[in-house]
Amino acid sequence: MSMKKYLAATAFASALISVAHAQSSVTLYGVLDESLQYTNSEKSNGHAGSAWGLANGANSTTVWGISGNEDLGGGMHAIFKLESQFGISNGSNPFGSDLFGRQSWVGLADDHWGTVTFGKQYTPIVDYLCPLSAYCSFGGNMSAHVYDNDNVGGGYTVSNSVKYESPVIGGWHVGAMYGFSNEAGQFTSNSLLSVGAGYDNGPFHVAAAYMDATNPASGPNASGGAVGSNMAILPAANQRVLGAGASFDIGKGAVGLLYTHSTYLSLATGGSSFSDISGEDLRFDNYSVYGHYPLGGAFSLGAGYTLTNEHLSGSTAATLHNQQITIDADYHLSKRTTLYAEAAYQHVSGGNGLSLAYADIITAANASATSSQTEVSVGIRHSF
Repeated sequence: MSMKKYLAATAFASALISVAHAQSSVTLYGVLDESLQYTNSEKSNGHAGSAWGLANGANSTTVWGISGNEDLGGGMHAIFKLESQFGISNGSNPFGSDLFGRQSWVGLADDHWGTVTFGKQYTPIVDYLCPLSAYCSFGGNMSAHVYDNDNVGGGYTVSNSVKYESPVIGGWHVGAMYGFSNEAGQFTSNSLLSVGAGYDNGPFHVAAAYMDATNPASGPNASGGAVGSNMAILPAANQRVLGAGASFDIGKGAVGLLYTHSTYLSLATGGSSFSDISGEDLRFDNYSVYGHYPLGGAFSLGAGYTLTNEHLSGSTAATLHNQQITIDADYHLSKRTTLYAEAAYQHVSGGNGLSLAYADIITAANASATSSQTEVSVGIRHSF
């Protein structure tokens, strides 16, 4: 082979490799969040008082993951995502031996027909309602609704699930998910159904979503079904969530409203801190409003308010009112690194000494010793 032919062949082979590489991609990504945190009141191991310490994920959950996309031609792509969660403070994995306990799915995406994925995934409740909440707008974990009772903050993902997301048509898009129990003879035990719909028109966004889980994280298939026993905060014989919200973009900022209704039928709390309400029915109505706006330069501010009415029925009937205010200030050192200061105040009225009557900001290590709790975190968030 002459040198000219060799160079031509080499150039052609290099071009083919470049095209193949351009059509496929694998990305390593992650978010690291660590802060110095002060909580004015906590109770733990028979002690009560204020607490100082390092806190992981006060604003953003600390995760790392791998995602991939292969162009199959004709507008079709093969896609996947593997995502793990861990704590920076001690390197621990909250899901134990489940390496990718946050997300692990594979599927096909078509530009004309939509996307179908299989595995462990977020529900349409998260996909459609979280973008309309303070959680996804600015506040992260510290702004989640009490106990993340509606799963808007993505408190758990769904295993053994099939999920469909439509393309956007005239501003509208819809999604649906079914999580299988994977239990012989127990098709509905620890299964989950969820649907959502959204509409976007310029700066205006609106969405609604629904979820119905049967025996999540409980029953004969507590760990092998749709929701693992290490995921649910309040296991019950049945959990339902219904919500709707809207947001409006103002320049680079946004304001939003969100309402969700969560129902837990026949709580299966066992020896947890909520054992005093085991077997009861519990309903949450969450009313939220937020605003987030960049002040120019590297600064941005956000504030949110949530009123949660908790209705406990059964032998122990009670109505509680939980109010929380969250304020956040960010200073962006770069596109990937941010310094933040975030504070939350929560107050509960009613409950007559029940476990629900103690304030419990979701990022606090423990519930308050009183009906009020204040938490302040100053930290750094880095994404890659």
